[in-house]
Amino acid sequence: MKKKNKKSITGYVLLVVILVIVVIGVSYAAYRFLGEGEKTNTITLGSLELTLREGNMINLENTYPVTDEEGLAMTGYDFTLTNTGTASVNYKIYLDNVEITSSETRLDDKYLKYSLDIDSTKGTAKYLTTLGPDGERLLDQGTLKNSEKKDYVLRIWPTVEVDGDFGGQVWKGKLRITGDQLT
Repeated sequence: MKKKNKKSITGYVLLVVILVIVVIGVSYAAYRFLGEGEKTNTITLGSLELTLREGNMINLENTYPVTDEEGLAMTGYDFTLTNTGTASVNYKIYLDNVEITSSETRLDDKYLKYSLDIDSTKGTAKYLTTLGPDGERLLDQGTLKNSEKKDYVLRIWPTVEVDGDFGGQVWKGKLRITGDQLT
C-alpha cells in the first residue's frame, strides 16, 4: 500500500511541477510580446516624417492566441506621421511583411487580427486579411496640412477564433509610407 501511495504522490508532484513550468513559460511569452520598448526611429520622406517609438519592425514571436478584448487592450505599436513641410501632403500608410529567416515559419495572415487607433478614435478588431495581400495592406490614407500630425497605435495579435496550430510560427511586419506634395 505504501508503494502505491508513493507513486500517487510522485505523480501529483510531477504534475504540479509541469503545470508551474507551463505557467511560467506562457507568462514569459506574454511579457515578451507585451513589453514596451524605448527605442525611437524617425523616417523622413520629403516633408513627411514617420516616428516609431518601438524600433522599425513589428514582431509577433513566442506569442499565443488572445480574444479581441485582450488584443484591443494591448499596448500596441505607437507611431506618429507629421508633415514637416510648408505644403499639404497626400499620404498612404501600408503594412508590409518582413522577410523571415529560412529556419522560421511564417504565421499565415488568416490567424491574425489587428486594430488601428487614429488620434483619439479607437480602432476595432478586424482580420488582417481584410487589408488585402502583402504589399497592398493600406492602413490609412489622407491629407496632412503643413505642421499637422496624426498619432497612431497599431495592435496585431493571433486570434482564438481560428482553429489551427501555429506554435513556433512568427509574423514580422513593417510600416511603409508614400506621399505626394500638393501645390
